[in-house]
Amino acid sequence: MPKLLVRGIERVVTIMSRMPNLPFDDMCAGLDDREARIVRAAQNSRTKGLRASKPYGRIDYDGPEDEALFQASANYVWRMLCFDYCGFHPHNCMPVTADWDIGAVYYGRPGYEESADRRAVEKSVTVALDALVKRAESVLPITAQAGVMQWGRALGMV
Repeated sequence: MPKLLVRGIERVVTIMSRMPNLPFDDMCAGLDDREARIVRAAQNSRTKGLRASKPYGRIDYDGPEDEALFQASANYVWRMLCFDYCGFHPHNCMPVTADWDIGAVYYGRPGYEESADRRAVEKSVTVALDALVKRAESVLPITAQAGVMQWGRALGMV
């Protein structure tokens, strides 16, 4: 296990010690209650920092649609915050599968049998969640976004 020297004390480095402490109170200040609940789901209740794993590992897709959509949205927002702010390399992978939970909410539900209809709803949800993430992130400087900065350097943009 990797070790880190912190103030003269050798510590074992785990994923929990690498998760950033984000100012969730400031991030949720301008959001309505529903939006703030989605963003706060990404917060670790014990450390008050960013969670090390997605908030909802199991989503009851057969349950109420609004609760399943909330849980899928919370997972999406957590994934985007991890990509943007976490310095832990596995979380810095491009979040190309972040919206899979959202797609699963609508799959097989009445009224969403046609894939074009389902994809249009999924797209509108992800666009709204991207806007929510950007509003929540607006309180932090772009240079704090470790994942974005790493990819920017890799692509020659920073």
